[in-house]
Formats: sequence, C-alpha cells, structure tokens
Amino acid sequence: MCIPSLNLKWNQIGRDNTGVQALCEMLRTNVTISHVDFRNNRINNVGATYIGEMLRENTTITHLDVSWNDLGVDGGLALLEGLKHNSTLVDCQLSGSKVGEEALHEVAFLLRRNRAAATYKVAGAGSANSPVPQIAPQSSDAVAPRTPREPAFRPPDQSKTVADRASSARAAAPAASVAVVPGAARSRTDNNILLKLMQKERETVLPEDKAFYSEVAEYIDRIHMESMRHKQGRVDSEERERLSTGGFVEREMRYTKEIRSLEEGLQRTVADKEQLTKEIALLTGELKRLNDESAMAVRESVAFQEAAHSQEEQLRQELRDIMTEKRGLQDQLAVSKKDLEMLGQENTRLRVHVKSFQRDVSEILVT
Repeated sequence: MCIPSLNLKWNQIGRDNTGVQALCEMLRTNVTISHVDFRNNRINNVGATYIGEMLRENTTITHLDVSWNDLGVDGGLALLEGLKHNSTLVDCQLSGSKVGEEALHEVAFLLRRNRAAATYKVAGAGSANSPVPQIAPQSSDAVAPRTPREPAFRPPDQSKTVADRASSARAAAPAASVAVVPGAARSRTDNNILLKLMQKERETVLPEDKAFYSEVAEYIDRIHMESMRHKQGRVDSEERERLSTGGFVEREMRYTKEIRSLEEGLQRTVADKEQLTKEIALLTGELKRLNDESAMAVRESVAFQEAAHSQEEQLRQELRDIMTEKRGLQDQLAVSKKDLEMLGQENTRLRVHVKSFQRDVSEILVT
C-alpha cells in the first residue's frame, strides 16, 4: 500500500533531533509521499538542516508544512540551500518559524520557479500528442492593447487591485506576440510571462518594484492554481455524481452498520471505562492501606533502632564502669603484693635476728 501523505503535526518530534534525522533519511529515497506535515513539532535549526539535506535528494514531495517550529534564521538558510537543489516542491509553509524576511522572499521565488517549471512540464506533456501551435503574426488581438501614453512600466498604484496590476503587467511584459489559442499554447504564454516577471523581479533594485512584480507573479500563480483546482473539482464532482447515483442504498446500509458498530464499540468503551474506574478506586484504597502499613513499619523500625541505640549506650557505660573498677582492683592487688613482699622480707630479717639472739643467749649461758 502506497502512502501519499505523511501528517505528523503536534507530535514534538523535534525535541530529539535524532527523530527528525531518521524521518528525513526515510524521505530521501521515498517515491510515494508527496505531502509532508511537520507543523508545531519543536523542530530547531538542526532539524531544519536535516530537512534541507532531504530536499536536495527527494524528487517526490510537492507540499511541505513546517509552520510554528523554532527554525530561526539559520534553519531558514538551511531550508533555502536544500530548496535551491530541489525542483519538485511547489508549496512550503513557514508561518511562525522565524526564518527571516529575506529567507521568505528567496523561498517564495524558488517555489514560483518550481511551479512554473511544473506547469511547463504539464503543458509540454499535454501538447506532445497535439499539433504544435502556430505563431501568429502581430495583431491587436495578440496582446493586451496599450495606448501611446501608457508606459511600459508604472510603479504600483495602491488604489488598483491585484487583478488590475496583473493585467497591466501582462501589457508591460516584453513578450513575443502569440495568437490566443486554447490548450498548451496559452499555458506556454502564461509561463513565459511568469518567468519574465520573475526575471524582472530579480533585476529590479527598488523594493516597491520587487513587491509589485512579486505580487503580480503570485496573482498569476494563484490563477493557475485556481484553474487547476476548478478542473480537478469538476472531474471530482462528476465522479462523485456518478458514484452517488449508483449504489446509494448499499452505501447507506453500510454506513448504518458502521454507525451501529461504532455505537456498540462506544458503549463497550464506556463500560470498560467504568470498570477501570472502579478498579482504580480499589487499587487506590489498597495502595493507601499499604502506604499506611509501610509508614507504621518505618516508625516501629525507627523506635526499635532508637531503643537499641539507647541500650547499647547503657551497656557501653556499664562496660566502662566495670573496666574502671577492674583497673582499681588491679592497682589494689599490686599494692597488696608489694606489702606482702615487704612483710616477707621483714619476717626473714626478724628470723635471722632471732637466731642471732638465741645464739648469743646460748653463748652467754655457756659461759
């Protein structure tokens, strides 16, 4: 299945530039997608660089919307560089992207170039199977009439409408006199006028002249686009009328079945939503109970730790007291041992003295 368009608006894919890079790598060689919508995706100047590199190689995308992204002036220049090498993009929306006035004018000029080339290709393809239109000699019916007092170019008059300025520009644009013929010849004439207007816009220096030619070219381009839309609309309306006349009852029955199935699905969805709401309420109550139990367990754990810490401090204090008492007893034991040694020495000395005294007494008694 071919995908003709890619709509990714409001998805914030630009928050990470790797997402924009991956999408652009895919679009480089894609040959089915012609419409890409990147609106409001927070794409910055780096993402705009990836988009510009993609436009260099892609030959299928005709409509690109990057409005309301933070491209900035650097991002606008990156898009402009890519668009210079692209000949298929005919519509590029840049509203609110802050790319700068100069970049907007350059992008508009390149889009007009691509639209003119595309219209010329369509006209060439349409005239390939038809006779080549003949160039008529110059006559009053060939181009718009111009009086001698009317100059070839006049500054833009604000009182005139765009349509009046466009008719004046057609009269002022230097072009070969071509007979008004239907089909491809008229398209080629309009394309020549549009190309020469773009050339004039590039050659002019005054800002008001540039604005005038730009406005005229945009008006002609809008006329072309409206004509193509009207033709396509007529074809589509004929097709819709053909389809509406046949199989109306079948479509009505199919739509009725689809509506019934959608209503049943909606009812199931509402029932599922109510069930999920009840389950969420139950789970919320269970979660609250578990949170309360967890808080109570934490408080008990803190109280137990505090009691254990207090008991540990008490035991430490008792141990310090016991150690102090032990050292005191050890000191008393050492003093007692020293006194015992001194008493032993005194006892030994007294014994020696007694023996000496007994010996002396024995000697006295003998004499």
